[in-house]
Amino acid sequence: RKNFRSILYNLISNSIKYKGEHSPVVNIHSYKDKDCINISVEDNGMGIPAKDLDQIFKMYGRLSTVVEGSGIGLCLARKIVDAGGGNISVESIVGSGSKFTVCLPLNVLSAKPEIGLGPLALPLADA
Repeated sequence: RKNFRSILYNLISNSIKYKGEHSPVVNIHSYKDKDCINISVEDNGMGIPAKDLDQIFKMYGRLSTVVEGSGIGLCLARKIVDAGGGNISVESIVGSGSKFTVCLPLNVLSAKPEIGLGPLALPLADA
C-alpha cells in the first residue's frame, strides 16, 4: 500500500511541479488490459524532450534544477514496479504534457492482499 501510494504521489507531484505556463490539469485513469491493471497519470505540463525520456528513470536523473526535487522519485517508482513484475512507461510532447502509465500484473496484485489497497495491492519489496 505504501509503495503504491508513493508511486502515485510522485507522479501527481511531478505533474504539478512541472506544470509549465498553464494551470495544471492532471488526469488519472485506471483500466484492465489482459493480465494487468494499468494506471495512467497524464498532465498538461512542460513535457519532456524525447532524447531525455530514458534519463528521468535514472538515479538523480533530473532534467531541470528550477523545480525542487532530488531526482530519485521516478527511479524508485521504476524499481518498485519492476520488482512486482510490472512496468512503467512515459509518452511526452514538449509544451503539451506527459503521460505515465504503470502496468501491474493481476497475479502479483492479488498475491498478498493483506498489505494491499483493494485490487491495487503491491507486494512489499524484499530488503
